[in-house]
Formats: sequence, structure tokens, C-alpha cells
Amino acid sequence: MDAALQVVGNGVTADSLESETLDFKLVADSPKTTYTLLADALVCFVNAGGGTVVLGVDDKATTRASALRGVPATYGLDQIRKEIFDRTRPPITPFVTEKIVDDVRLIAVSVPQGVLPHCNGAGLATRRLGKECLPFPPDQQREVMIARGQVDWSAEPSGAQVSDLSPVEMGRLRRLLATSGRDHLVELDDLALMGALRLLTPDGAVTNAGVVLLGDEAVLRKKVPGYGYSYQFRPTSGSEATGRLRGTRPLLAAIETVADAVAARQEIHPLNIAGGVQLQLTDYPHDAVRELIVNAFIHRSYETTGTVDIEHAPERLIITSPGGLVAGVTPQNILTHPSTPRNRLLTETISILQLAERTGQGIDRAYREMLRIGKEPPTFEDTGTMVRAALPGGIGNDAFVRFINELPVRAARDVNVLLALSRLRSSNSIDAIHLGTLIQRPAPEAQEVLSAMSEEYHLIEPTRRTASKPFPSYRLLSATVAAMSRAITYARRDIDEIDQKVIDHVNEYGYVTNRTLQRLFDIHMYAARDLLDKLKKRQVLVKLSDARGGIGIRYGLGPHFPKNTRRTGGDAT
Repeated sequence: MDAALQVVGNGVTADSLESETLDFKLVADSPKTTYTLLADALVCFVNAGGGTVVLGVDDKATTRASALRGVPATYGLDQIRKEIFDRTRPPITPFVTEKIVDDVRLIAVSVPQGVLPHCNGAGLATRRLGKECLPFPPDQQREVMIARGQVDWSAEPSGAQVSDLSPVEMGRLRRLLATSGRDHLVELDDLALMGALRLLTPDGAVTNAGVVLLGDEAVLRKKVPGYGYSYQFRPTSGSEATGRLRGTRPLLAAIETVADAVAARQEIHPLNIAGGVQLQLTDYPHDAVRELIVNAFIHRSYETTGTVDIEHAPERLIITSPGGLVAGVTPQNILTHPSTPRNRLLTETISILQLAERTGQGIDRAYREMLRIGKEPPTFEDTGTMVRAALPGGIGNDAFVRFINELPVRAARDVNVLLALSRLRSSNSIDAIHLGTLIQRPAPEAQEVLSAMSEEYHLIEPTRRTASKPFPSYRLLSATVAAMSRAITYARRDIDEIDQKVIDHVNEYGYVTNRTLQRLFDIHMYAARDLLDKLKKRQVLVKLSDARGGIGIRYGLGPHFPKNTRRTGGDAT
């Protein structure tokens, strides 16, 4: 607010400075109208993230004198508080302060985010979105209360009793508790266990979470009519489904059922990496799939009809769940938004069972597992009535997997670093503004990531032309390019820094080997092999013997080896 008041009118209109938390208003023709305007604006702010109204400013004026119009002394601070209190439901008591700017009296009226939804004296509730006050109907109010932890469907009584629950599912619950190291809970009897997990209300009724987790199918159909799930597999995205299942088994069993159905049809690709280790790459990583399936079940709206549906094809895996994202969460901030569970008790119970990550809604894990195998991260769509999560199919990039496995553990597990490297596979540069969009963080935080990748991990460098800028453009170091090898998809110059080192070596010694490239660029044998393959395809190098393979095979001048160079001879081994 203070920064805005310093520049308002100096060729800058107050309207252009307004935001989701700041508004400017003029005193109206009558005090009654002014107080009503203030009350309406504060209702709009309190139902969103809170904000400030500055009274006494013309938001259209372009000069300082015409913008700062002021507030008469007849408007007392206590009187403003009282009038707003009387015009809002539940009553709002704002913070009201006087500000003197250029000898002009202004009034700042502020409110924090509300605990409950508010409306004006006429019963109208609005909410600030951007610079607008939009209607805030009851269904949206409930979603906001859910996001703020004031409403939790999963903690409400279901009407069922402990005797209505499935012994089979209770046994499944105990096995998961034992696996997660909660032996002290496993030893409790059913009633005590339910109480310890807060799956009972104070009067002993089973909560909705308890029924969703432990009720048999008959109880679920009666108590949670909208519950259910489906799975179908298509050999291609446009073909008829060859595998289908539909059910209403309780949540713990349902997660196992659909996760197993996906796993049964996964493509597996063995990959040898340095040190004689073999990885098993899958088209849909188990941890990523499981996190998204768990999320679909625990964050869906159980007050909305519809089922959790999984569509599985080699090209794409799609998971849809009823209800939109919780208020405040969008596809553009889902990776970084603080955890805001729709069904808080259900989510906490799943966390105790260690079926999903507690913070970040498990989305960061899904991102990490996809990126680590050289694939694009999940995508999300919110239609308002449904959330759609999608994973791209196909096996990831071998060269990128090998490269990631050679990185320091901190870098290899850092989603922000992985997103930056993934972008640099297809683009020859990146800056903090573009990375900020990818990692869903402000540009200064994205710059910290890029600085660490440059100065701590030595993966990238600022371009010479932009190095002095606050947000330089960064490119991969030549050694990183060599190590990533076939993972890079954009076209590079015929002769770059990497090529030049190889050419210089061949000029000096007459040939080069896989072992030589490992030493030159500090890369593993697979990256060296890929680099040799590229040079051979471009006919810069050719194999100098008939040997089939091995790190000691020599490669020399090919038809497209740069001319006007002199070979001095020597020993390259």
C-alpha cells in the first residue's frame, strides 16, 4: 500500500495499482453511501485473502493532485469501524488507520482473511478475485471452508456403528499399520483402534472416513451413495477396451485393486547403468501412479456424484475424480501450494498408513518419478466438477536416466533441478522467469535454483551476453551436454565445444576411444558411446577396425571430419 501511494498520480493511475489485496475508493456523496461501499469492499476482501481499501483516492486520475482527493475530518476512525460492523454479517471489525500523504488525509481500512464467509447487510456475499468482486455462492463458500479446515466431510458421523464394519478391511488396516511401524496401534482392540485413529465421533458413531476405509460394499452403498471406481485398458487410445473392472470395494482395497491393474499392464525396459547396476524402467512409474490414485480417492468430493476412473493406454494414463480442486489450488500452483486436503481426517489416516506423502499432496513425488526417467511431468485439469490427472506414456529416455543417476543425490532428488534439466533437453537456454513458471515459484526463487545448478552442481553456465543481468539466461556446460548425450533433442551446431575437443584429440593422436571420451568429459561409458554414435552418424568419425564393440575400439577421421587440420600422431590409450 505505501509503495503504491508513493507513485499514484505520477503518470500512474491508482486503478493500475489495484490488486487482489488492494483497492482505492473516493468518498461518496453521503456518509451512508460511503460506509456501504466500504462494507461491500471489505466483505469481498475478507472472503478471499484479506486486503486494504484506501479511502480518498481517485483511481482514474493521472496527476498527483487530482488523484489524492482526501477524506473529510467528519469521518472518524471509530465511526468507520462501527458503521462497517453494523453493515456486515457476521460483523467485521476492520483495522482503520489515518494516513497523511502530501498533506492530504486518507483512510486505510484493512481486514485479514476471514474464518467464516461474510455477507453485507443485504445478504450478498462476494469474493475478491484479481481486481474484481465476484459472487460467492453457498457451494463455493463451503469449498473455501473446506480449504480452511473448518468443514471436513470425512470427520462427520456416518450413522454406522463399529459392528457394521468389515473384519476383512479391519485386518487390512492392521497389516498396513504394522508395515508402517505402528505396532502400538495394531495391539489395540477394534473399538480402541478406531478411537485412536479418530475414526469415531465423541458419541461412538463411525465417521465417514471410517466407513470409506472399512465399510463393506453394502454399507458403503447405503452410507456413501456416490462412492465407486472403474478401470479400463485400451491397447491404443482409440481402440475398444480389452480390460475392464468396476467396483465399490472400500478405499484401502480399491487402491490396491486399481494400482495392481495398472501394474499388470506396465511396459518394462531393463537399463544397465554405471557400476554394473540394472534399473527397471516402466512406462508409468509405480510411485507416480500410486500417488495420483491415492490423491484421487482421498481428495475427491464425496458429496458429488461420480466415481474415480482410470483410463490406461500405452499413450497416456488418465485418472479422473469427482469435484474440482480445493479452493486456492489450481493446476498452475498444484506443485507448490500448501497441502489443503478436502477430506482432512481421511488424508491424515492415509498418511499414518504411509500410503501417500502427507505434504505437497504427493504431487511432488509424481513429478519427481516422471522426470527422473526422462519423461514429462503429470498434467492436471480442473473443470470445476472434475479433476483430471494425466501421465504421458512410453518408456523414458535412457541417456537422461543414466545422467541423473550420476548426479549428487540432492540434485537428483530436487524437483526444481529436474524440471530445469528437462526443459534444457529441448531448449538451449533457460532463465528464472521461464523456470519460475515451470516450478511454480517466483522468479527470484527460480534464480536461486539456477545459481545452485551453476555454482554448486556445475551443470549450467550463464551466457556471456546475459551474465550481468539480474536474471541471466543459462545453458548447459559442454561437459553436461556430453553426459546427457542423446537426451538432448534440440539441434546443435555441426561443430561445438564438445566436437572441438574430440577433433583436437584426433588431430593430435590420430584416433579416439570410448575410454578417452570418458576421461575427456568425465562421463560414463554409456554417454561416451552415445557421443561416438552421434559423431559416426554425422560421419565425423569412422571405426578403424572390424571389432564389434568395447571401450578400447579406435575411431578416426571420417568423410566429414573438418579439413585443413594436421595430425601429429601419438598414443591415445
